[in-house]
Amino acid sequence: MANYAAKFTTADGVYTGGYTSLEVVGNYRDESKIGRGVVQIHITAGTVDLQSKLTEEAPWTTIKNYTTSTIEEIVIAPYFRVVASDSAVCYYAEHS
Repeated sequence: MANYAAKFTTADGVYTGGYTSLEVVGNYRDESKIGRGVVQIHITAGTVDLQSKLTEEAPWTTIKNYTTSTIEEIVIAPYFRVVASDSAVCYYAEHS
């Protein structure tokens, strides 16, 4: 069961034509700053990159590229976001 679930959001609320979501900071329940979670990727057109980084200063790293809609478990780094090449809506849930 998820401890927390939300949509990857954008500053303007537009999810078509390509976008980079706002940065998400994990809602951690312990001091490890690494958690487990689930992403739901719903692609209408294009692809979605799930990106993470370990510190504010670290560069973004693509940890998975999605070409079809899916739901799957992931390791959640302290910071993460999605980059859509066209039209997609993406969600995440954290669990312990």
